[in-house]
Amino acid sequence: MRRLLTIALLLGATLAEARPPNVVLILLDDMGWRDPGFTGNRYIDTPNLDKLARSGAVFSQCYASAPNCAPTRACLLTGQYPSRHGVYTVVDERYAPGQPHMKVLSTRGNDELPAHTKTVADVLRGQGYATALIGMWNLGRGRNGTSGSPTGRGFDVYVRPDDVGFAKDAYMDGKGRYLSDALCDEALAWVDKHREKPFFLYYADHSVHEPFDPKPALLAKYKAKTPSAADKGITPEYAATVEAIDVSIGRIMTKLESLGLTKDTLVIFTSDNGGLPYVVGSLRGSKGLLYEGGLRVPGAVSWPGVIPAGKTYQDPVASIDFMPTILEAVGAPLPKEQPTDGLSLMKQLRTGASLDRTAIYWHFPCYIGKGEPMSLLRSGDYKLIQKFAGPTFELYDVRKDPDESKDLAQQEPTRVEALKKQLLAWQKSTGAFLADRPNPSYDPNAREPRGVGKGGKKSK
Repeated sequence: MRRLLTIALLLGATLAEARPPNVVLILLDDMGWRDPGFTGNRYIDTPNLDKLARSGAVFSQCYASAPNCAPTRACLLTGQYPSRHGVYTVVDERYAPGQPHMKVLSTRGNDELPAHTKTVADVLRGQGYATALIGMWNLGRGRNGTSGSPTGRGFDVYVRPDDVGFAKDAYMDGKGRYLSDALCDEALAWVDKHREKPFFLYYADHSVHEPFDPKPALLAKYKAKTPSAADKGITPEYAATVEAIDVSIGRIMTKLESLGLTKDTLVIFTSDNGGLPYVVGSLRGSKGLLYEGGLRVPGAVSWPGVIPAGKTYQDPVASIDFMPTILEAVGAPLPKEQPTDGLSLMKQLRTGASLDRTAIYWHFPCYIGKGEPMSLLRSGDYKLIQKFAGPTFELYDVRKDPDESKDLAQQEPTRVEALKKQLLAWQKSTGAFLADRPNPSYDPNAREPRGVGKGGKKSK
C-alpha cells in the first residue's frame, strides 16, 4: 500500500485521493434470500438494506459457498472452496462420522483454518489496514493470537457477543440491551477510532439465528401486519429480528456518511447460508442442504462513484468471490502461496461485463440436520448434484426450474455424464474428501440423535 501511495503522490494526487478504500463486509447468520425488500419481501421492512442495494449492485443469484455457518465463513475469508481449507461443517458430536443412522462414512473436517492459510484480513493488515471482526467467528476456539482465533488470522480487534455481556445464542442481556445494538455500538466506536487510515470492518452479527427474542415493539408491529402470499410462512418473531438488524446496518451506513467516508468505502452484504424452511419461499431445501433453499442468499455491493448504482447482475456469484473482489478493489495482490478459487467481481461491478467462469462447485461430505453428504457443480443454468449415500446424480435447470422440482438426469444422460466427469475431476484436483465408503455401523432402523450435542454445541 505504501508503494501505491508514493506513486500516487508523485503523480500529483493528494493524500486523501491516494488513500485506498475502506472495506465493510457485513455477513448475517441464517438470513434467507428473500428476507430483504430488495429481493422481493413485502412483509419485513428493510429500508436500510434496500437503500444499500439501490446505491450499488445486487446479485440476483448470490450463493453461500456452503450450506451452513463455519465453512462459508472460511470460504469468505480465504476465497477457497471447502475442499481446499478442509472446513466442511460446524463440528457437532451428534454428527460425528460412523453414527448408526449414517449410510456412508462422512468427515468432521477441520475445526479451524489451516495454520498456513492467509485470510483477507492477513493481506489487508499487511497493506497497512486497521482490521476488526465484530460478531461471530466460528472458525476455532483458540486464544488470542493463535491460529484458531481472529487475532491470529489478521484481525487487530475481535469483539464477540460475550465480550459485550451476552450469553450464547441470547439476543437480550440482563439490562434490556439488544445484541445487534450492542455489537453495532462497538463497530461504530471502532470506525470512529480508525477513520483516519484505511480500515477493514468485518461485521458478522448473530442475527438472524434462532432462537429469537425480538424487541417487544417490533414484535407487536409484525403481529399486527398481514404477510403477503409469498411471505405467509414468516413469523412475526423472525420479521422483528430481521428489521432490528436492518436498523444496525443503517447505523453503520449513517456513520460512514457522517464521517465523509461513503465514497471511500466498499460495502459488501450477504449471508452465511440459506434460510430456515419457512423463509426460502418455494425453493427446495433449506439450511444444511445443497438445494437452492440451502444456498441462495441475498447479496449487494455498494461503492458510490466506483460502482454504478441501481444495477442487478444475473451471473451466479458465491462467498469465495468476495476475497478476490476486496483485494482487487484495494490494489492488493492475492496470496501467492495458496490457490484462490473465487473470481474478482470488480470488472463486472464497474463495467457490467459478464463473468468469465465455466462452473461453481460445492462440496459437503457431512451429515448435519437434514443434510447428507453431497457434492454439486453448477455450469451455466444446470446443476448436477451428487448424493454419496445414493449413490445417485440429479440434474436441474435452475433457470427454468428454480424450485428444482424436475430432475432431468434420466432425460439428459449425455449432459449428466459430461458434468459428472467435470465434477469428479474437480474433486480430485482439490483433494476433496469423498464420502463414498459404506458405513459398517449403519443401521437402517437407527434414528438421528436429538437435542444438544456433547459440550453443549448446537448445529449452526
